[in-house]
Amino acid sequence: MRGVPLAVGDILSGAVNPSGHTTDTWSADFTLDPTWNNFSNRNHAMADFDGNSADTDRYYNTDTERNVFYYYVNYEESVYVGYRYYETRAAQENMNSGDDSWYEENVVYPFGYGLSYTSFDWQVTDKSGVENVSFSQDGQCSVTVRVTNTGDVAGKDVVQLYAALPYENGGLEKPYEVLCGYAKTPLLYPEGEANGADKPNFAEVTITFDLYDIASYDYQGKSGFKGYVLEAGDYQLFVSQDAHNVCEAIPFKVATDITWERDPVTDNKVVNRFTDCEDPAFNSDTAIADSLMSRADLSKLPDAPKEEDRYIDNEMLAALQDLTPNNPEEAGWTEMPEQGKSGTLDLVSLVQQDEESGEYFVDYNDERWDELLDQITVEEMLNMFNNGGFKTMNIASINKPATLESDGPVGWCNFMSMTDTSWKGNNAYTSQVVMSATWNTELIERMGECVGEEGLWGAVSTDGRSYSGWYSPGVNIHRSPFGGRNFEYFSEDPFLTGTIAAAEVRGCQSKGVYCYVKHFALNEQETHRGGGSSWVTEQAMREIYLKPFEIVVKEGGTRAMMSSFNRIGTRWTGGDYRLLTEILRNEWGFCGTVITDYNQSNMYMSPEQMIKAGGDLNLCTDRASYWGGANFGSQPFDADSAADVTALRNATKNVLYTVANSNAMNALNYKYLMAIWRILVFIVLNIVAGAAIAVWGFFAIRKALKQAKTMPTSSEEV
Repeated sequence: MRGVPLAVGDILSGAVNPSGHTTDTWSADFTLDPTWNNFSNRNHAMADFDGNSADTDRYYNTDTERNVFYYYVNYEESVYVGYRYYETRAAQENMNSGDDSWYEENVVYPFGYGLSYTSFDWQVTDKSGVENVSFSQDGQCSVTVRVTNTGDVAGKDVVQLYAALPYENGGLEKPYEVLCGYAKTPLLYPEGEANGADKPNFAEVTITFDLYDIASYDYQGKSGFKGYVLEAGDYQLFVSQDAHNVCEAIPFKVATDITWERDPVTDNKVVNRFTDCEDPAFNSDTAIADSLMSRADLSKLPDAPKEEDRYIDNEMLAALQDLTPNNPEEAGWTEMPEQGKSGTLDLVSLVQQDEESGEYFVDYNDERWDELLDQITVEEMLNMFNNGGFKTMNIASINKPATLESDGPVGWCNFMSMTDTSWKGNNAYTSQVVMSATWNTELIERMGECVGEEGLWGAVSTDGRSYSGWYSPGVNIHRSPFGGRNFEYFSEDPFLTGTIAAAEVRGCQSKGVYCYVKHFALNEQETHRGGGSSWVTEQAMREIYLKPFEIVVKEGGTRAMMSSFNRIGTRWTGGDYRLLTEILRNEWGFCGTVITDYNQSNMYMSPEQMIKAGGDLNLCTDRASYWGGANFGSQPFDADSAADVTALRNATKNVLYTVANSNAMNALNYKYLMAIWRILVFIVLNIVAGAAIAVWGFFAIRKALKQAKTMPTSSEEV
């Protein structure tokens, strides 16, 4: 295997032809980015209980006599993130000046930019499904592009599609363009080396996009509708080399407003969840409603917070400290579920085989779930819920095995348990930003399969158990170059992020590894992310920051998710029913486990609030963070409460569903089979080796016996 230094040398010398493209806009001056004044510790607000001015870092809580920090970050740039800002601003400046000078001064490399040692010619061979079509309802659109290598060496290219959106001043905010599709060509050879299908000189790629993918979310009803809408007007589809360089513009129309009252996949109702709340203290955009950027004048960037912006009143303080669950269904949980009932079912009983495909699966709606859950005791359920750190506990009553789960995203590792040798000897993979720079979903799905295959190998240095759960991939957005963990996330663009992550998840899950996609949601910085309030419009939230998670759920089929440390507005993400149930489970159709981020005596991360919001596992190693532990004011678990036991039972089902659809079941039913090569290496070769040793042993023993018969028996014979 060639190391990184040799690989870099090969690229620089031209021995190999790289085909990566940028996943972010590289601007000339990061301080001129719209996020600059609203990032990290540039913006934190405190107050004391009577609303008077306090230290700008903290307020003094007289009840607990603790200094408590309440940080916040204002997403005042709205939907104008990354290229959505630079390309929109450039279009405006170009109209005013007649040239591209503003863009040339402010952008070094566009989003999607890439170089090659060869050259390519593009020809749009089929645009009939888009050009001059007038759409009046939702649907899919396709464009076919023929890419020919016109240079001297072999190489790959990336074809990108962007939709240019119409806008009227004062109307629904929209960026100038949004990425809606892309395709990576196979390796194309120069004409002199080309040889038919084995070494093609050209390839045709067909890129399909959904109109839903270019819709805007109107949270204010400016279009006359609240929800996803594609407004009537003139649009263009850009066939582009990157976000700025267009090869061909294809016009199309939307005849009348196309609206989505229901999710196009689940058919469930889509409504505002974080705006127009019954209690305005829980609106997600309270702090920024009057200071948002607008396409009407993008030269007006957000200002730094003023002194008066740094103080909160009693109502805001009470909302920040509110640990009560916001699950409206809880009031109906009045019947105590069965507990510890005798039965004959075990977890593997729910594993079925599809008659057509032959694949094994577990049905979330199987009627036997209730019977299985009745057998489990409250103590077993609570033990699994509380001990969710890098594992799930075994449940003896239903023969559920314990599982090993690992941090990520560059491989199987667990830095929280340095003395545990279960995680030693594993591969290290490239960072997620490099993965997305490939713009190659097929390659990334194969990489996911490799990670999943390694999960089947498992803890080879200890007990040999498979790695079943992976805290990866991260799909937060590169909102700012100073994000702190941008290497763990893919891109500034939600569509590229979501589609690459979905491919990785599909690959992993094909080998029985469930991926905790993280951090759900609005976790775009590391500094002060613990409990910090992210103030954001529901439009920006849904179009940019939730979109990658939505894609991974719908296209990747992920069965696991990790919530984040931060708040959205005043409520912690991991304890918000609107996020974990109404959007994730109900709107998008997610089935599986939601785990917290690391919970170590974090006073705002209430286990009760979390489990009643739709969370399932408490990722903690500190008993103070258990449901039933100290919890700093959270209500302790009540075994006599029908609501508490029902919430615990729901969470248990979600975890069991995830585990039952994983490689953890191999020892029970071989649901996920080892690769053929592994079977040959570890079984066939072991048998051959064992037989060889037996034969050698037989002859060695026989020879030893013969020698023993002829050896002298006394010194006299010698």
